[in-house]
Amino acid sequence: MADVAQFYDDLSAYYHLLFDDWGMTVQRQGKLITALLSEELGPGPKKILDGACGIGTQALGLAGQGHDVRASDLSPVAVARAKREAEASELPIKFSVADLRALSGYYSGPFDVVCAFDNALPHLEREDLPLALAEMASLLAPGGLLIASLRDYDALKESRPRAEVARVLDGPEGRRVVFQTWDWRHDGQGYRVNQYILQHQPDSLVADTMIFSTDYWCVTRKELAAALRAADLEQVHWVEPAESGYYQPIVVARRG
Repeated sequence: MADVAQFYDDLSAYYHLLFDDWGMTVQRQGKLITALLSEELGPGPKKILDGACGIGTQALGLAGQGHDVRASDLSPVAVARAKREAEASELPIKFSVADLRALSGYYSGPFDVVCAFDNALPHLEREDLPLALAEMASLLAPGGLLIASLRDYDALKESRPRAEVARVLDGPEGRRVVFQTWDWRHDGQGYRVNQYILQHQPDSLVADTMIFSTDYWCVTRKELAAALRAADLEQVHWVEPAESGYYQPIVVARRG
């Protein structure tokens, strides 16, 4: 996982550039996830552990909705930025640098919700996924939820896209172009992402080009559901983007 941590260490200072308006995205995702939690657990604030917080996109949004949030990530640079963002917004989030595969060494729980958004789980090697899910599940209160978002790998394994459509964004930092290229493994079981950020210089034909690369495994829904049930989680189901408003499918599982 050292390569994954380095990827997010390097990307953390620029991560907000991947969004048209990162601040608005934080607020929007906080509201969308809160609506999902209310549907699953009833209304009211929840005690939440975000085990793959990055620079805080979901943790900040959830804290802004009144939840009691703890947050951790493998990347110390990402956690440091998330902490600064929380302090700037006066949000009382407690942060740690922690590995999803060893969360119980950092937290005692119990939590109403343990989550990992933005395609974090497919960073794990296949043999490590059951361990990470078991660690997340061990921190849940009875009836608590493990929720995660990830790409629709059942479809992607069939189409094997080589790139995503480039987006042109404007903001205080100026105009930028962001896109990814994907280098697939020969067996179709995974791919390497190359994240490009092209930052245009004002009044110039020159653009600063940044490239960040990391690997993902294609975790199918059947494979993930089996691993969740092996971690003694039940009622496994998927909430699609059309239903949740979130940009990725979300898997939900409950501790009995």
